[in-house]
Amino acid sequence: MDLKFSLFPLERIARNWQGVFDGNFDDSLLPFEISKDVYVEDVSSLISDDEFEYCKQELGTETTKHLDQIKYAIIHRFPTVEADPDTGELILEQELAERSRQLVQEMVACLRLIRPAVQHVQFLGGSVEPNGTLRHFHFDNPINFLNPLPNQTIMAFRTQDLMDLRKYAPDFRKATEGSYWKFRMAVDMFQSGYFQQSHWKLRFFMWTAALEALFTSHTSPQHRGSLVVKERVKDLLGATTKIYQQGEISQYEPDPLSTVGDVIDEIYCLRNHIAHGDKVPDYYFITQGRQGINGPIYKGVSLSEAISSIVRQSLLAILNENLLPHFQDDVLSEAYFMGKGLTNAALQSRDIPRFDCPS
Repeated sequence: MDLKFSLFPLERIARNWQGVFDGNFDDSLLPFEISKDVYVEDVSSLISDDEFEYCKQELGTETTKHLDQIKYAIIHRFPTVEADPDTGELILEQELAERSRQLVQEMVACLRLIRPAVQHVQFLGGSVEPNGTLRHFHFDNPINFLNPLPNQTIMAFRTQDLMDLRKYAPDFRKATEGSYWKFRMAVDMFQSGYFQQSHWKLRFFMWTAALEALFTSHTSPQHRGSLVVKERVKDLLGATTKIYQQGEISQYEPDPLSTVGDVIDEIYCLRNHIAHGDKVPDYYFITQGRQGINGPIYKGVSLSEAISSIVRQSLLAILNENLLPHFQDDVLSEAYFMGKGLTNAALQSRDIPRFDCPS
């Protein structure tokens, strides 16, 4: 039977010496099944040494070196034709290839919530030879990351991340393929921000838009505004939940011990400056947010790390706590938050301390 494949490399693999002291990548567990017919494997022996020689002249050695170094990958193999189990009609290669691509991309999007490591090579596909080797590659043009978040530059994939991916993947696929529109929009905004490397304000705004997709609706003033978002975020995650989860900051950097409650007000101050066309105050560029390996990391950057963490933790919490039914549309979302007393009117009646934005 002729087989094709869809593949996404895992470029950054955790080793104890890399400064990520809470885990490792256990090669002995490979091939590791994520879901039916989707595995993490060491594919290096299945790729010819000269497979990407033809594209070096077009892309240059700096880009193609990442292709030459492919070793571990999420991979899905599929036939060029199969019968639909319900109708018996034949499904041809083009449709099967698109289904496979979507499947792998959904796995990658879910993994990016768990561990948003810096990635150069993106999706690849091709043919499986009778002896199992992978040939005739086609691929999305690799993207060079110009400005990753500082704490993400040290992130690498651990065995625990694969375990988490296997846990979350079924519900994540259910959400992104179903009518869970608030969840889906938040995922779209997070992924778009992840790839927005050239303009930090746009990336930051996309990630706050992800929170607003989850926690607000436009149909009623009771369910929109920064007060609503902030209190609903704290309700879902807990105000004392840490921004930098274990393994998300180098052991060579002091952990600032920042929590959701510590940063959510400042996140919305910065969001509002950007959204309403203000000059962003110098405070965000001269005030230390945390200490990095090479010196201070200023507030604007540390808040970008924080909003990324909050969006990812929120999406995973919704999956983990079986809350997806409440994040389909405005009607269901509003009923859920109203039942929790998290409307504008209810919140304004509470004694919530006022936060004065830096200027």
